[in-house]
Amino acid sequence: MFVDAVDNVDKVDTVDSQSGFVATALKNVPPLPGSAASASKNFRRNLLMKYRVALSCLAVAVSGCAGLHHDTAGFVRVPRATAEIQVDGKLDEACYRECAPLTAFVVAGEPARIAPEETRAWLFWSEDRLVCAFECGDATPAWAPPNANERDVDGQDRCELFLWAGDAKGPYYCIEAAPGGAVHDYRAHFYRKFDDAWSAERENCRASWTPTGYVVEMAVSKKALDAMGLRLETGARFRAGLFRADYDKYCGEPTWITWIDRPHAPADFHVAESFGTLELAPD
Repeated sequence: MFVDAVDNVDKVDTVDSQSGFVATALKNVPPLPGSAASASKNFRRNLLMKYRVALSCLAVAVSGCAGLHHDTAGFVRVPRATAEIQVDGKLDEACYRECAPLTAFVVAGEPARIAPEETRAWLFWSEDRLVCAFECGDATPAWAPPNANERDVDGQDRCELFLWAGDAKGPYYCIEAAPGGAVHDYRAHFYRKFDDAWSAERENCRASWTPTGYVVEMAVSKKALDAMGLRLETGARFRAGLFRADYDKYCGEPTWITWIDRPHAPADFHVAESFGTLELAPD
């Protein structure tokens, strides 16, 4: 990866030289967390816990987008985008205001434990791509600048999108994006057979800082989805995983956050049971 300064005011762009993923982050980024910040983060998590429950329930119950439907059975009906979505990490298009986000995220393997920081996710589709966005609350993000080693993302806060055609012997595809712009994309087979040589073809993935955390927005093209065996058409169904790693500090201890949980099982996103189902809704 390399860094390309696009202006001298408030942001830089980082580009993954293998995959073509691009990430944008503000220059005025939060400092890497220390022990005091980690303690403050834990205190903040406890104070917000009950509030988060009520807020999540309200977001699921109220929707201004008739095409969006999700439930606790691991099923999401993905609305079709009615206008162009600019993948820039800003989430300022009308669809993000009109469609209620998916908020039913839990701590993996601990169903009674509320996810410590708010996670919101959106999915949209059009005839030429699938768009996924995450908005994450994070008082002390753990991150590092991008470099040539994609696996350095492993010790950072990040959002993850996994896509799978559903064939137990076939591959699934993973995009993991950190708030500072680092991206790790790869292909895998069950169980944990990773191929880092794979990368999505010149698709967009942008990250930006917010006053309360960070945003990751990504798009996967029809060409890339076709190669995965996934169809972009009304009624099409395929499997997907929406995940987040929330570290207490860089390369510290993560809290694993997931949309689909395997109750009382160790956190592991690389199993079929951690994938839900997406259905592409009509206009």
